[in-house]
Amino acid sequence: MRRIKDKGPLTFTMLVALLIALRQFLEIYHFTDQGFALGMVGLLCLFLWVLPHWSLRFIGGIGIYAVTLYHYFPLGQSFGGTWLAALWRQLRPLLTMVREEGFGRTPSLLAFSLVFLAVCLIAVLGIEYEVFSLSYLSLLGYFLLLSIFNHLEVLPESLIIVLCGLLAAGFRHFRSVGGTAWLRYVLLGGGLLGLLYFAAVNLPDAWVRDPLASHSVTLRNRLNEAGLYNFVAEVGVGGNTRTGFGEDDEVLGGALVDDSTVLFRATQDSPHYWRVDSKDQYTGKGWLQHTTDQPQVIEGANFTVTHSETENFLHRQEIEITFESLDTYLPLPYGNSQITLNSGFSGFVYFENSQRVNLLVNEEETRELSMLSAVPEFPVSALQQVGITQGEDFDSYLRLPGSLPQRVADLAKELTQDAVTMYDKVNAIESYLNSSPEFRYSKVDVVAPLLDQDYVDQFLFESKVGYCDNFSTAMVVMLRTLGIPARWAKGFSPGTTIPSFEERKTYEIKNLNAHSWPEVYFAGYGWIPFEPTPSFTNPARPGTPEEEVTSSSVASSEVTEVSTTTTTTQSSESQGSTSETSQVQNEQDAEDSTATTNRKISWLVLGLLLLIGALAVYRYGAYWGMWLLCRFTTQPLTKGYPYLLRHLERHIPRKSGETLLAYSEKVVAQWPELADLMELTRRYESSLYGGQKETTDSRELLLTVMKELPKKR
Repeated sequence: MRRIKDKGPLTFTMLVALLIALRQFLEIYHFTDQGFALGMVGLLCLFLWVLPHWSLRFIGGIGIYAVTLYHYFPLGQSFGGTWLAALWRQLRPLLTMVREEGFGRTPSLLAFSLVFLAVCLIAVLGIEYEVFSLSYLSLLGYFLLLSIFNHLEVLPESLIIVLCGLLAAGFRHFRSVGGTAWLRYVLLGGGLLGLLYFAAVNLPDAWVRDPLASHSVTLRNRLNEAGLYNFVAEVGVGGNTRTGFGEDDEVLGGALVDDSTVLFRATQDSPHYWRVDSKDQYTGKGWLQHTTDQPQVIEGANFTVTHSETENFLHRQEIEITFESLDTYLPLPYGNSQITLNSGFSGFVYFENSQRVNLLVNEEETRELSMLSAVPEFPVSALQQVGITQGEDFDSYLRLPGSLPQRVADLAKELTQDAVTMYDKVNAIESYLNSSPEFRYSKVDVVAPLLDQDYVDQFLFESKVGYCDNFSTAMVVMLRTLGIPARWAKGFSPGTTIPSFEERKTYEIKNLNAHSWPEVYFAGYGWIPFEPTPSFTNPARPGTPEEEVTSSSVASSEVTEVSTTTTTTQSSESQGSTSETSQVQNEQDAEDSTATTNRKISWLVLGLLLLIGALAVYRYGAYWGMWLLCRFTTQPLTKGYPYLLRHLERHIPRKSGETLLAYSEKVVAQWPELADLMELTRRYESSLYGGQKETTDSRELLLTVMKELPKKR
């Protein structure tokens, strides 16, 4: 019962602080089921509060941590040893990635594991050991990081954390005093916090920023030279895993960072996917082009590309494209396209098997072309009648590595057991991937498979988190296990509409619009695209109403890596080139970002200085006061002893009528380290009542006792 009474207020304040901090983390990482984690934190605090023995509290904490982690990341396993093994297989490469690239882009599995562990440890520090300085300062530091790196306004939450820390310290400080003394402490702390909040919200930033900036020029220059500002601006961007169209797809997986470099602009009537290339050999880790594809060089300004075998078309539209990058690939809509080169190009290179078109570039600065595109019709009722195509020509679109786990084929068979036609089977697998709540779309939380893991198997049965490469590759592989010819295509999603009042719209396609999807062969129609990636809609997919298409779809892509090959190097260089307007805008954005960072760094430095100063005053203010009294007075004992007595009475109350010597004996009995207090009391009474002169060592005795006093707080 004594523990429940003493720890109750401390548990409440710590619970409030932890719930506020954890909720911010769950919001940043887009966890939809936040209630479970918050409830488990409440249960953890309850265990630390009421369980009588440390072993019970330890077992309860371990259990809460494991159950919470399993709830959010089951990894396709039952709770137990198999799940722990799968968890370690997932965490091991993430730890390696963080060690090499830093914490800027921490996937949700690793982030949640570390943050919830920190929550448990902070709860133990604050409730069990009552180490308020470290526990609440850790939470406050987390909010400061959120403000700088995530650009969040967390001032109210930070002040609540500080208030919780003050309340906890107040409850502990006055626990032995009783009465209403703690209420004055809380009111004073709350009033100061309210004053700080009012000043932060209403006073001009320049009142604090300008003096701080003028006096910290030298320090900020050194921080800039050391790379601090670059680190703040670029943290999380990491090495070379950026969205964009790349040539090397042999190894897929890992987190991506969006690259907003503009590649081309297209003026047209309606949006559509932009197809560039396809690959047919799945390696277990990524894609290669297996079939021999001899390029055909076409000199001249005109060329017609036939993607569709059908002669039925929904409509035709004219498209004008202006290129901003130096890439040589030609993005094309589905259907048949009559292409006319206007400037910047001298011909074409056509790859028949992959249906890819490259452009021959000349020396002209402006790079423009136009095309007349016929959009094919893929009626679902007709596709229902098409059977599976077989033959040697399609063997490469059925080939799978021998190392593919059997459970991938078993899953495909299970999903299509009620499907009758080929189209129904394709639709069943597509719907499973883009509609099942088991899968989650993310570019940040994707884990690259280990050396002994298959890319598709790891996605379908363990991580269940991915972007377009994961979903599209999984669909192609599962279709192939059913004997359905399929291949992996890549290009770009429709892009973003540039606002205008014109009937024909201009779309801006960026590196971040790079996308991949599966193509399935239907006899009489050719290669037809499908879309298994959640939240994406391909207008060319059979049965897709045009109004469902959103031109602002932002796609992910395969990883564009810097390698020693000429092709990849050229691709990497082309992604870095922008128009002069884009460069000016980027420079302006960089200046704005630097200015914002400077302001945040200034506030951070000021906040840390104030916090350190406040802690120092709280911890050592009494000693400094005694030092000043002893330094600047000729009677240190006469002035210093009452000062010491006031501070002692805040910890151990002195009864009415209790003599100084009796009170000193009570203090020393409780705190033997203050044994010199007895000698000080005798000297003080002799000086006060006996008229004896103060000895020279009284100053040292006062400072010695006062120095020990902060350790008792």
